[in-house]
Amino acid sequence: MASSFSGRTAAAGSGGSVLVHRSLPESVHEILRHRILNNEIPAGAPLLEVALADEFGVSRTTVRAAMRELQAERLIEIAPRRGSTVTRMSEADAKEVCFARYTLESVALRTLSPTDRRELADRMDKVLVGMNLSASKGDLAGMVEADTDLHRLVVEASGHPLIVEMWAGLNGQMGALMRSSLDRQRIGLEETVRRHAELIGAFRTKRSPAVDTALREHYLRSDRPGLAPE
Repeated sequence: MASSFSGRTAAAGSGGSVLVHRSLPESVHEILRHRILNNEIPAGAPLLEVALADEFGVSRTTVRAAMRELQAERLIEIAPRRGSTVTRMSEADAKEVCFARYTLESVALRTLSPTDRRELADRMDKVLVGMNLSASKGDLAGMVEADTDLHRLVVEASGHPLIVEMWAGLNGQMGALMRSSLDRQRIGLEETVRRHAELIGAFRTKRSPAVDTALREHYLRSDRPGLAPE
């Protein structure tokens, strides 16, 4: 039996849940994304249009639109005649996304004075509170949002809108990156928070070369999960 679906979802931010009005495809996408990131729908599981349309009380066209967004985020794979399946980002792709993100944030950091970096660290600390709250709830979707907010502060601090725009172009893949990285590295969400706290500490106290080294290790060390590492 089809359920009543209002097109409203709760968006997790640093201050908690906020009711957000979305289109039907956006709402279906947000709910499915949350389930996939939090492993409620594991890798390899099929996503059936008919069943989802019935669950949400929406058309199959709406479900297909939501699935296209999930495909663009590399959270699912859509194959002709085989349907849609939850997938995980490959290690090679994860490294590429991490390298691109590191490169843009590194450029942004070079424009900052030690005082600027300390002020940036203070702003990042506030976002870390929300990340820690999401970790305590086991909410990876909330962690992804907090990670995005935290690292966006780095590129915004540069004052260069084009760097921010280029960096934001990677955001759609951040959830897939974090989910696949945590699966491969087998670490908990609390460890992810600790590694971000360590990065913030480097921004606050270290000199420029060491700051860049800390950022590089945060993204590129082989024993760190891609997006959510230290």
